[in-house]
Amino acid sequence: MAGDRCPRCGGGFHCGVADATPCPCSGVQLSPALLASLRSRYTRCLCLACLRTLAAAEQAQDAVPEPANGKA
Repeated sequence: MAGDRCPRCGGGFHCGVADATPCPCSGVQLSPALLASLRSRYTRCLCLACLRTLAAAEQAQDAVPEPANGKA
């Protein structure tokens, strides 16, 4: 669909889900928990930039080690 708007940032983008080739978003790795959260918040596709930002934020959050014995 040409002329889609991302419900997260409002930016215009092209959703490639109905294209003959795989949509570029299929290469973005999102955890099942993040996917579920996004599906509960949004009914339409997000742009590739937002998906990449969310994936990077999730990876950065996962990379932060837990404090030992609950101390920072």
